[in-house]
Amino acid sequence: MKIRTKLFLVNLLIVLLLLGSITYVYIKRGSETIFENVVENASLSLSQVSENLDDKLASYEEIANTLFLNETLEQIMVTQYDSISDAYEDYFNEFEPLASVVKATKDIRHLKIYTDNESFDFAEFTLIDGEIRQSEWYRKLMKNEVGGIWTAPYVNEFEDGAVFSFRKRLNRLYRDSPLVSNIEIQVEVLNELIDEERKSKRYIFSLADGTVLIDSAEAEQAVHISELPFYAEIQKSPQGNFSYTEGSNTYQVLYQTLDSRKVVTGMKVIAVIPLTELMPAIHQLRSVAIYLFIMASAISGVLIFLFSTGMTRRISELSKKMKRVDKDQFQISVKVKGNDEISQLGNMFNLMVQRIGQLISEVYQSEIDRKEMAFRTKEVELYALQTQINPHFLFNVLTMIGGNLLMNGDHKNAKLVGMLAKSFRMTLKNSGQTVALSEELAFIDTYLHLQRCRYTEKFDYVIDIPPDMLGVEVPKLCLQPLIENAITHGIELKESKSTIRISGTYGEGMLRIAVEDDGLGMAEEELLRIRRELDAGSALSADKHVGLRNVNLRLINLYGENHKLALESKQGTGTRVTITIPISSTNGGKAHE
Repeated sequence: MKIRTKLFLVNLLIVLLLLGSITYVYIKRGSETIFENVVENASLSLSQVSENLDDKLASYEEIANTLFLNETLEQIMVTQYDSISDAYEDYFNEFEPLASVVKATKDIRHLKIYTDNESFDFAEFTLIDGEIRQSEWYRKLMKNEVGGIWTAPYVNEFEDGAVFSFRKRLNRLYRDSPLVSNIEIQVEVLNELIDEERKSKRYIFSLADGTVLIDSAEAEQAVHISELPFYAEIQKSPQGNFSYTEGSNTYQVLYQTLDSRKVVTGMKVIAVIPLTELMPAIHQLRSVAIYLFIMASAISGVLIFLFSTGMTRRISELSKKMKRVDKDQFQISVKVKGNDEISQLGNMFNLMVQRIGQLISEVYQSEIDRKEMAFRTKEVELYALQTQINPHFLFNVLTMIGGNLLMNGDHKNAKLVGMLAKSFRMTLKNSGQTVALSEELAFIDTYLHLQRCRYTEKFDYVIDIPPDMLGVEVPKLCLQPLIENAITHGIELKESKSTIRISGTYGEGMLRIAVEDDGLGMAEEELLRIRRELDAGSALSADKHVGLRNVNLRLINLYGENHKLALESKQGTGTRVTITIPISSTNGGKAHE
């Protein structure tokens, strides 16, 4: 196919799309002109109804807010009374006058309070049981940020007509309070808002979840707006209007979504207007528009054919440039003239060539960076091997020194050197991040023996870990920094003898290991400072509490933010540091309480 033919077809397609768009706009605008008076009047009516509904609901919400703001009322409703007479006295003095005023308000049928306080066994109070707690409305209300919800129509226990209600939490004083106020309103009050409009239109009020409050249809009233044939259309935007056809009838649908307050956000007011009598004029308008579209398309086809030859020249130039790109020449560009489709193609070609050049440069740089990273990785691996040799060398030297001391009869120092060599061997035994608790305790026992030799008669220690916890995996060397911290800051400067206690407990799937001493302890200000810095993840002093910082960071990295160190201390009494480790089937087996 020749390029001229291709251009002709492409440009013709573009013109057809343009003419089609113009025709569509013409038909749409003509239809809007026909509907203009009907839609305009209906829109004004819909806006007024929406405003009236919003104001009506707001008035009831104000009543609920009055109950919410009454701190005295909330206080007495959470009070557990020892005698029924005291409860009756507060009920009649505080609640009954307010309830009488509320129930005297027009259209309010009943006022009910949901409570978990068994002291209030009155007609207006309903005890919150398991069924209520599991009900959809209660769970929804407890999770609601606004603290209040509107409910769908229902028939209450008094069976005096359909009602809908506004339910609001009463938790101004106590945020977790389960108290709920329930104001029931007659559904008929909503019908009064559309008393005149319903004669020629169908009105539907719905809650945010789509449940229908009222439907003025005489038959087949909707329970949920998803039952409406135009449900998908009204979900596209908060407000608008459109036409839809059902059978031989055509309707204009107008809808608005309330958003004046969070508690009513999402409520919809829908008006459905029959427009079947206006359809003949619309069909005539469409026939004229289609005829004009066919005529304009034919004329445009002739003009495009005449001008296609002139356009071929620029396309040929673009083709030559593209062949040069195929030979890896990325410094070329096309001179763009005009503002038609070919010019746009030239612009896209220039951008493409520029981008290809950039991508090639980035690929080269990425390859260089990759090779450099591989080289650095090798260096790190060599350094790790070197650092691994040093501890082994020290272990061998200490073993040799211990042997010499034994040969010379210095059994005491030989034992100390042997214990030090044993500690080196334990640190080298397992290269992973965790070890069995039994191995960690064996290392701690050796370490404490060495420290007792250093601080003669300065402290005793007790290890109280149940045997069934010894198989649990714990972070390697997680206890030694805590014990060293206890000796350095709690025991070393204390004049009297102290005790270090290492204990373990299990519960709720967690292993809790505590390291505590009866040393000097620390002031409240110092304890709060250390806690704040640990919570913030900031580095503590470079020469103080380094062990706490390291262990805390390792616990967070292994188990998450909920497993930070827990510090307790009192000046002159001692310090307690607790680590919490989750126990799973993969963590050394499940411990038993």
